[in-house]
Amino acid sequence: MSSSSYDEPVIGYNGVIYRAGEDINLTSASQTKNIVMCFDGTENEFGPQPFTNVLKIFRMLERDNLNQLCYYQPGIGSSYHADLDDSFEISFKSTTLSRISNRLDAFVAFTLEKHVMTAYSFLAKVFNTGDKVYLFGFSRGSFTARIIAGMIELVGLVNTGLEDMTPLAWNIYTSWEYAGQPVQVEHRTSTMAVEFKKTFSRANTRIFFMGLWDSVHSVGILWDRIFPYTIRTSNVDHVRHALSLDERRAKFKQQLFSPIESKTAAVDPSMSYIQIVMALSWADFLKYLIDTLTGRQKRPVSAIDDLVEVYFPGNHGDIGGGWKPTPQGLFLSDASFRWMLAQAINFGVRFQKGSVSQWSANFPSASSLLAYHHDVLTVLKKCPEKPPDKGLPEAPIKRFAGRAEGRVIYTVVWWLLEFIPLFSTAEDELGHWQRVLRPNWGRSRVISESSFIHWSVFYRLHYVWDYRPQNIPKKSFGDQFLQLFREFKQFKLLDLRKYAEGLTVAKIEKDWKSDFWKKIPDELEEIIKKNPNI
Repeated sequence: MSSSSYDEPVIGYNGVIYRAGEDINLTSASQTKNIVMCFDGTENEFGPQPFTNVLKIFRMLERDNLNQLCYYQPGIGSSYHADLDDSFEISFKSTTLSRISNRLDAFVAFTLEKHVMTAYSFLAKVFNTGDKVYLFGFSRGSFTARIIAGMIELVGLVNTGLEDMTPLAWNIYTSWEYAGQPVQVEHRTSTMAVEFKKTFSRANTRIFFMGLWDSVHSVGILWDRIFPYTIRTSNVDHVRHALSLDERRAKFKQQLFSPIESKTAAVDPSMSYIQIVMALSWADFLKYLIDTLTGRQKRPVSAIDDLVEVYFPGNHGDIGGGWKPTPQGLFLSDASFRWMLAQAINFGVRFQKGSVSQWSANFPSASSLLAYHHDVLTVLKKCPEKPPDKGLPEAPIKRFAGRAEGRVIYTVVWWLLEFIPLFSTAEDELGHWQRVLRPNWGRSRVISESSFIHWSVFYRLHYVWDYRPQNIPKKSFGDQFLQLFREFKQFKLLDLRKYAEGLTVAKIEKDWKSDFWKKIPDELEEIIKKNPNI
């Protein structure tokens, strides 16, 4: 099948594959259903290139069941054009202009609104009260999913038959974002959102589960067209977010759900000025006074009750997929895929019979540990060492592939963006968004001390000689180790506590005497034991 076969949204339901715009027969559904929507990453779509994790999960979904409706949308920068006439689209795709347009879209994401509105309209058409909505996304596909959630929270999900109101809903939402998310009821955009929701939308539509791979918000070259509300949504019940520990590009900074760590977090409205002075440094107290006198009060922060954000080894594509496999057929992105697959199963996503157990058998948990890790900003090609034919190595090996098969011209372009002072949008301690102008210079992502890292990071530090990230949280290293590994039955709690005491990266690197690192955790193991046919 050629890549053009999947260059527009694809819907699978009750054993039938539909294209965008085709009527879907939902009349036979006698009860509530799962609506699983998958949004692929930048330039990702079905084709000869390796599948992303989003496309992998869509492929495994149960699509011949009345109780689950599945939707797949190609990524920004792919050949998908939501509003083009078919005859023009066929001609347009065959030209060099199309390829240039897709490449430019990958950098600028000017089709973002088309992706959002198409998916929003589809959801409005098929959603019924009681349905569970699942959103999966990678890269800017994650951003698309989060915008849809934020849009639904602000203006609601329009009633069935009112899909033509989607452009107006989008305009109200974007106007509210660009106005700085005004909370005053008398503000024009806030009033319009409230009235639109009352008039055209169904009440209290929620997203049940959101599974994201490395959500990024960059949708512009000179500045980010960021939608801050996508960071603070409260209408999502469960969020699982797999993040890249090693991505360095300025235009691919992580977009977290977690509130930022603020020095003024200790200030409570009920505290006296003396208590505030005692809680803050003089500099922070002065800033607090200025903010108070100028009326810059802290914005209310929406909370998600069940939020898990975890950092995995590798760059952006090593988390969401898309890199070619190693000669041994290994993908580093399988680590985050396995984790997400387990989360999705636990929250009720239906998969084809035998698809999960078969995939797990073909790609066991240990296989991803020795896959390549990448860095698009690496100019010179790297030569990773060959792993052992069977089992794990007896000494650290080199597995860094640099830019791998990526063209050097793209690396040069990315480096130009690293040295140009670019506008980025950052949130301050009060929850207000500020424009910041600064170059990135290829710096690693900032990882807070309270962040969680996946168990595969520890194993990669042990087995891979040229994997040495400098941004790993150090203060809670041993505590994280203990918390992570105690969830797996093959490890004894007493042994874990002993090993975690005073744990350092150096200890992990040098410990080749103990048998600890020969035991490989597996998130799917217990699930498959309980249901071998899953």
